[in-house]
Amino acid sequence: MSLKDYVEKYSGEADATDTEFNFQTKVSSALTYIPAFIISDINNSVSTAGARNVLNSINTTKSKLAPVIIPATTPETLSEHLKLFDQTKNDWTYPLKGEKRIDLKTGLHITGYGANDIEKVISCMVSHMRCWFIAACQRYPCVILEHDAIFVKKLDFYEKASKENGGKSLDQVGSGIIGLNNPKGATRKSSVYYDSVSESVSKSTPQQKTYGRHQVVDAPWVDDNRDAPQGLAGNSAYIITPDMARSLFTKCAEIGIWPNDALMCKQIFPFKLKQIFPFVTELQGVKSTTQG
Repeated sequence: MSLKDYVEKYSGEADATDTEFNFQTKVSSALTYIPAFIISDINNSVSTAGARNVLNSINTTKSKLAPVIIPATTPETLSEHLKLFDQTKNDWTYPLKGEKRIDLKTGLHITGYGANDIEKVISCMVSHMRCWFIAACQRYPCVILEHDAIFVKKLDFYEKASKENGGKSLDQVGSGIIGLNNPKGATRKSSVYYDSVSESVSKSTPQQKTYGRHQVVDAPWVDDNRDAPQGLAGNSAYIITPDMARSLFTKCAEIGIWPNDALMCKQIFPFKLKQIFPFVTELQGVKSTTQG
């Protein structure tokens, strides 16, 4: 029987007793996976090797993800990719290296990155924007990964917790962004971030915060001074919902293009940034090819 015959036979009423092929069962199984966009500079051997490690880790942890490689925006493709959003490099409004200022639209104190090549910094942001655009057009959340992330635990978006723990899955967290990274080595003041997440988990009852095999809490503050942007433990691995992706574009239109980790901050998007626990990803420790 050809594949066409299988599809025609089982697209109507499937025979659940047919052990050779059950089309509806296959479709139902596929719908438990969510897309995972892996940003990789396909012309860089370090980046492509890192991306392969990401793919292997998805398989070894049996994470319910459908991975797709997204060729990273580079300085060579930056202008062309910005045209997708009707923008140019002049729409970058974040301070340059060595500059500091108070942003009048958000009230945030922002400091330019120490990168030598600003076009690499902008390219990193545009790579994420291209992923957000796909996410914004979907009905379901997706995972966005940089090539230096790696899965150390299984991620199953639709797995339900036990009835005793509330019976919820990650798709019930609501609109926003869920960080996946272990903060150690992924962000500044990583021990403060780690301890704050652990404390939040310990203070909540399982029924309040449990989604599948995980708990989800608010991304913590790591500085008492909240004038500067604070967000996730690195933006190399996170889940984003479609409406949140659209909100990011709305904010870009309002304040201009910023680095993704500065834009995705608790001050601009209060109560929208979450953290998963136990952490499911960590950094590979490979060299960044996008930060300049």
